[in-house]
Amino acid sequence: MEVELKKWGNSIGFQIPRKIAASFGIDEHSIIELTESEDALIITKKNKPSTIEELLASIPNDFQYPDDVQDFVESQPLGQEII
Repeated sequence: MEVELKKWGNSIGFQIPRKIAASFGIDEHSIIELTESEDALIITKKNKPSTIEELLASIPNDFQYPDDVQDFVESQPLGQEII
C-alpha cells in the first residue's frame, strides 16, 4: 500500500490507514517507535505502562541522569524546601 507524505510543521508525516491501524491495535493515543534500518523505516507499537510500578520497573538498572540534571538530583536542601 502506498501513502503520500505531507508537510507537518517542520516535519514530514503520513497517515496510517484505519484498517492497518486497527489490525495492529493503534489509535490516536498510541505510542510508536521509529527505527532506521539500512533501507527501511520500521514502525513498532510501544506498550504504555499502565501503573507507576510498571513505569519504574522499566528504568534500566544502569540508568544515569544526564549531566545537566545530576547536580540537582544529588544536591541537599538549601533553604525552606518542602521535602
